Amino acid sequence: MEKVQTIEDIKVVASYLRRVGAEVRGMRTAVIREPKGKYWVDICSITISTDGIVSVSNEAYAPTEGEEAGIKTACENIQWPQIKPLYKLPKNLPKVMENADKKDIFLFRNAEGMIIFAQVRIDNAESGSKNYVPCSYFDDDEWRHVEPDGRLPLYNIDKVGDNTTVFIHEGAKAARHAQWMVDGETAEARKALKEHPWGQEIDGAVHVGWVGGALSPDRTDWSVLKRLGINRAYIVSDNDAPGRQSVPKIAYYLRMPTFTIQFTDEWPVSFDIADEFPSKMFSVEGKTRYYHGPSFSACLQPATWATDLVPNKRGRPSAVLRECFLGMWTYAEEADLFVCTEMPDIMRQENILNKKLAPFSHASNTAQLIAKAYSGQYVRLCYRPDEKGFKVENDGWAGLNLHRPTDIKPVAGDPTPWLEFMEYLFPIAEERDQMLKWCATIAARPEIKMEYGVLLVSEKQGVGKTTLGSAVLAPLVGPWNAGFPSESDIGSSFNGWIANRRLVVANEIYSGHSWRVYNILKSKITDREIEVNEKFMRPYRIENWAHIIASSNSMRALKLENDDRRWFAPYVTEDIWPREKFAKFRSWLNGGGLQIIMHWAVNYGEYCKEGERAPMTARKAEMIEESLSDHQQNAIALARVIEGKGGEIAVCMKPIMKWLESQSSDKVWDTAREIRKAMCMSGLNQWDQRLRVQGSDQYVMLSKAARMNLANFDPIDCEDERERRKIEDTRKRDYVRSILVMPEDVMEGEL
Repeated sequence: MEKVQTIEDIKVVASYLRRVGAEVRGMRTAVIREPKGKYWVDICSITISTDGIVSVSNEAYAPTEGEEAGIKTACENIQWPQIKPLYKLPKNLPKVMENADKKDIFLFRNAEGMIIFAQVRIDNAESGSKNYVPCSYFDDDEWRHVEPDGRLPLYNIDKVGDNTTVFIHEGAKAARHAQWMVDGETAEARKALKEHPWGQEIDGAVHVGWVGGALSPDRTDWSVLKRLGINRAYIVSDNDAPGRQSVPKIAYYLRMPTFTIQFTDEWPVSFDIADEFPSKMFSVEGKTRYYHGPSFSACLQPATWATDLVPNKRGRPSAVLRECFLGMWTYAEEADLFVCTEMPDIMRQENILNKKLAPFSHASNTAQLIAKAYSGQYVRLCYRPDEKGFKVENDGWAGLNLHRPTDIKPVAGDPTPWLEFMEYLFPIAEERDQMLKWCATIAARPEIKMEYGVLLVSEKQGVGKTTLGSAVLAPLVGPWNAGFPSESDIGSSFNGWIANRRLVVANEIYSGHSWRVYNILKSKITDREIEVNEKFMRPYRIENWAHIIASSNSMRALKLENDDRRWFAPYVTEDIWPREKFAKFRSWLNGGGLQIIMHWAVNYGEYCKEGERAPMTARKAEMIEESLSDHQQNAIALARVIEGKGGEIAVCMKPIMKWLESQSSDKVWDTAREIRKAMCMSGLNQWDQRLRVQGSDQYVMLSKAARMNLANFDPIDCEDERERRKIEDTRKRDYVRSILVMPEDVMEGEL
């Protein structure tokens, strides 16, 4: 029998391979490749069996009849060596391995830990490119620079152990580094994991790598993952187009719940989570380096392959949902929406979901298959921060809970920068304490629905109002639980900005002369349910857990009622922090400060209670007055002059309305009731009776002194109750008539 090193030692085979432009890959395999960017894609694989039968994946490159016959004849006397698995490397290493740095050698083992083959990484310093040289050990005790025939093993598959979760990296290098951190066998590795921005998320899993290129994941043996008990996979492809295109190809083979890490342009091309994160995503405070880039969950996307094809005797095969996919999406009848069970903030209509799932399904209408697959009836959507879990009982219905908790974890630390910022922003201690309590409740007590919002007003821009809402509170509740509507959004008939939100940050509010925005927000603060109305979607009702923090640079931000209980309006500083202090505070926030604030909130202890009313503040009283019309403000001026005189004074409403008209060229559009409410704001009292004056019954406004005098009238000694009341009523009316004055007489010399 003739011994060969590779199939190229067989002349007729070598001639055939040269003709079709193929290169040797394994002991009995070859491939025809063509470049695609920095990658190579296989256009034909060639396999020669031990008895000389040639198989090709593309008939255009098949051998001629003469070549086929010659190859079959030549192989009759060939002794084919077989790969010899090794527990450890032998002494006779190939030169490429002897000369290589240890970090550039990657040993691929099977699940039992035996070495199947090795790769040696060779970097080209001039071009910046890299090449991987395969090395396989055979039963004739010789090394050959070929890959194993058949599907390639996954790097680190021997480390699966009891793990049920796997991170799949593009290449052995990334997988090795990630596994090194997770194993934590050295102080350096443990430090690297602790400092890794996503260290908590990548811990507790095995990290494997596939080889053969992003464009050829089908060369890998993926079935071993299922056999070893892996039931959840995260694909970490490189941050480039070929890497992203590999995701559905890998997902097809996995048959388990699958997710992918989708990097953005903030990361460099070809980035992997085992690489050093960009320096712009970090800030340094003292000796501590803080990460402020995108979170792991923000980059996570569902990627489970949806279907299998079942043969159909009558025609084309039928697509059926895979068992592993059935639990990934569910249908909510009331809203006519499909919800991702793992990430409930992802909701899609049927046509959009079909487009999203197209790369992961054989079917063109996967949503219809989901709707047909019974997995329990979930009629309603709900938003329940007070409940854990996705599928919950909600008012007697089976509901899909769309609330997704924040991923900000509390970390002990010094909250001084946060407390200093709040002390600067809210100079009045009592009001600052109320704001701290409100913020702590938002951050740490998702089960509490407060019944008042916060209105921050300063005439100076840039004092930090937006920083509090957008840079502190929104990240603390989770960006998916926060909405950022404009004033026009609030006034629109579409209200998706408040649906499934715990926090609504409304900046630049200015509706001081209109009740419309006030009334819209008033109901949104206290209503327990809202009807969600979004473009092109069926309206549906859902729980309202939104807390509103609005800001403005105008004292007429909102038209507020005198007895409003829904807005807390603390005094906001008019002094602007130096730019350096703002920069330092934001840097602290992004570098771990949010986690420290969360720890502060969790341990704050004193939280707002359900049903608690917003405390009145001097700023709110000022805003209420500022939001009044010119005629209402003139009425307040009249009331203050009346009170300022300190005597017993009464004024009828008709003369008041006539006087108000005389003070302006504009018609008085305010109702008499609105004018009376405005005057009551400044201490006057509305008499509970009407007084007949000049032929008509009129409301009367009384000074405090007059009201007290009426209340202190000596009782009448009369046995007949009706007669007694009649006499007392006459006395009071005569008294009020005796102190009636005209507004112009009161204001003479005042304006």
